[in-house]
Amino acid sequence: MIKTITQTDLLLYAYNESGLSESDRVQRGIDGDPLVQRDFKELVQAIYSMDDLLLEPSEKSIRRILDFSKGN
Repeated sequence: MIKTITQTDLLLYAYNESGLSESDRVQRGIDGDPLVQRDFKELVQAIYSMDDLLLEPSEKSIRRILDFSKGN
């Protein structure tokens, strides 16, 4: 039986959330299909891009939280 590699499979594999047999199946799919390999590389790049983002609250948000905590 041939099972298709889905985006969900790739995502779980990228985050090490798939079981051993599933990881093996996905890795074989990545190694054996250039399109799956491309999709996996794009997914990993997107994950790294999100990790590089600096997320900070705006000054307005900080002021509102501080004002609220003071009871103003």
